[in-house]
Order: sequence, then structure tokens, then C-alpha cells
Amino acid sequence: MKRALTLATGAAVGYVAGTRAGREKYERMKLRVHAVGRQPAVVDLRENLQERAQTATKTVSKAVAGKVTEATSELAKKVKERSHGAEPSTPVVPAPETADEYPPAPTGIVPDDGAV
Repeated sequence: MKRALTLATGAAVGYVAGTRAGREKYERMKLRVHAVGRQPAVVDLRENLQERAQTATKTVSKAVAGKVTEATSELAKKVKERSHGAEPSTPVVPAPETADEYPPAPTGIVPDDGAV
């Protein structure tokens, strides 16, 4: 029990000391990053990269839209070609006119004669 208490106390002291030191280093690093981000060369680079990204996005979206349009029109042509003059894949059976013409509903009971 004494070992567990000593271990827990040491862990707690180490945690508190580490978080304080870690927080101070984090704050210093954050200030440095903000200072670098405000430098004119970095600001110009960021703006240049944003413009390039916007231009690339517009170019790619136009190209993709063109390809989608092409693929859609080709698919529509294929569907038209197959549907003209082709027999339907599933035969169309008209519905019975009276209720007596419907087949009996399955009961799930197997006949005794052994025919399955």
C-alpha cells in the first residue's frame, strides 16, 4: 500500500510540474509562430498560395464538369441504343381481372404424399 501511495504521489507531482513547464513552452512557441506569420514575406507567400489554389480549383472543377457531361451523354446514348427495338428483360404479365384468377397463397404446409 505504501508503494502505491508513493507511486501515485510521484506521478501527481510529475504531472503538475510537467504541465506547468509544458504550458510555458507552448505559450512561447505560439508567440513565435504568430510573429513569423505576421512577417511580410510570409504574408505575401500565403496570399500567393491562396490565389494559386483558387485558380487550380476553378480549372479542375471546369475539367471535371466537362468529363461528367461527356460521360452522361455517352451513357444516355447507350441506353437509347439498347432500349430501341429490344425486348424487355422481364416479361410483362397483365393483372388478373377477378380475384378468382389469382393463385392460392402459400401455406407452408408440406403435403403428406411425399411430393416436395
